Amino acid sequence: MIFVYFLLLFISLLICLFVLLLFLAQVVSIFTTDAPFVPIPKGIEDGIIESLRLGDNSVLYDLGCGDGRVLKKAIEKYPNIKAVGVEIAFIPYLLARFKTRKYKNIEIKREDIFQTDIRNVTHVFVYLYPHIMEKLMPILEKKCKKGTRIVSCDFEDKNLKPTEIIELDSLAKRGKRLIVYTV
Repeated sequence: MIFVYFLLLFISLLICLFVLLLFLAQVVSIFTTDAPFVPIPKGIEDGIIESLRLGDNSVLYDLGCGDGRVLKKAIEKYPNIKAVGVEIAFIPYLLARFKTRKYKNIEIKREDIFQTDIRNVTHVFVYLYPHIMEKLMPILEKKCKKGTRIVSCDFEDKNLKPTEIIELDSLAKRGKRLIVYTV
């Protein structure tokens, strides 16, 4: 009987250690990436997917994909596209991997968004702070092929003129507009 108690204690300690490590990984990722994990507000995914104007041969990259909900929604609406999420923070990366595990044409990469290979991309979605957008947009302009459609939720690059701004009917404090750029 005492063996069972020690086994339960050992398993409980392992679970606590695992939770602590996940928490520490999240804290470290907040300070080592330029943005914390802030998911897009629920209910605006359809507006995002519509603004991307995806087609059957589209290759969608969600840079800083968080939990992968935009990719999942895109694949549900356009099952023939390829969708790639790029996330460097450990906890959101794990969430995205878990939430998109049943979709064969979604790939989640744990990479730096500034280093990922985007040569074959046709569409990009981002939900990143303005200072990150201003650092990322020159890279996208240089590395993406001509005609790539980039949609940013809420935040824009003040150095570039958007192709289009779409106001969303969102009651949330965030997720009120989409800024569209075409490379």
